[in-house]
Amino acid sequence: FPARAVGEKTWAGIIKLVTNGEIKEYPVEAAYNVAPPSVVISPTKMNVLYRGVDNPLDIGVPGVDPSKVKVSGPGVRSVGKGQYIADVSGVTQKTITISVSVIDDEGKSKPMGKKEFRIKRVPDATGSQRGQKNTLRSAGFIKSSPIQADLNDFPFDLKLEVVSFEIVVPGFPPKKVRGNKLSSDVKQLIDKVKNGSTIVFRDIKAKGPKGLRVDVAGFSIDVNV
Repeated sequence: FPARAVGEKTWAGIIKLVTNGEIKEYPVEAAYNVAPPSVVISPTKMNVLYRGVDNPLDIGVPGVDPSKVKVSGPGVRSVGKGQYIADVSGVTQKTITISVSVIDDEGKSKPMGKKEFRIKRVPDATGSQRGQKNTLRSAGFIKSSPIQADLNDFPFDLKLEVVSFEIVVPGFPPKKVRGNKLSSDVKQLIDKVKNGSTIVFRDIKAKGPKGLRVDVAGFSIDVNV
């Protein structure tokens, strides 16, 4: 039979046997699966799921309709044919196991394999003002620019919101600021600094979706009055 399409196929026919000059017919029927050419390459040191984000997974069994594939694991849910999301935000252990099985025509489950994934937190973010850090900027730029937290080279497009930070203006005690913008009293301090003074932003706190809390590296900006 030529395999022109992927999935389960059936065939049927009649076997004719001559017994003592009499022809007897025996109907036969069977099924087979057509699987696409495939190769599996697994980066064994990179089987990682991150807390606080929706980790996309493509899971399938060659030659088996996706509707007959059953996937189980903490926080794993189906979002489409062969597509799944793993949300491990509430997982406390360091690893989880995702198992895959196939449901046959009789409704019975047949295990097909399982894989272990490591659970890691989202890496530290980098603080800046409009992407500027450790550089020279005008006092007006510093006073008007919000503090932001960015995840550089992270595979997810994760938006972070700065909820508080501490600013150190030369000649004055450190000031704790709520939110991501400089308060009016801090702006008044910046108006008093000398040209070339270094303003330090530190202890930056940021949050993401699903209650995610991310550490943010501090930065400094020199004032060009």
